[in-house]
Amino acid sequence: MPVVERRHPLAAVVAAVLLGATVAGCGSGDSGRPSASGATLYASNCARCHGDRGGGGVGPSLVDIATTFPDIDDQITFVSNGGGGMPRFGDLLSDADVRAVVTYTRDAFR
Repeated sequence: MPVVERRHPLAAVVAAVLLGATVAGCGSGDSGRPSASGATLYASNCARCHGDRGGGGVGPSLVDIATTFPDIDDQITFVSNGGGGMPRFGDLLSDADVRAVVTYTRDAFR
């Protein structure tokens, strides 16, 4: 007689939800909202070069960064693509996360 494996239906639902959450978090696609706040993203991705308060260090100061990039989309493009010593963050962060960290730098470092 063949062995029939019985699975608990709740276990299958939990597994599906966890798998879906894992797959949804992969890649750098824009999910429509940031996964972390701009401040948290800045602390974990930018502060080591630009300083905790945006005053610079290895990287340049971000104080009054909006004067360097009057159009926020230009700053977003620069952060995403990198250049001039700035690493490319478009492969590491979602579009929404890049926008969140750029918005944070423009507001926090005036």
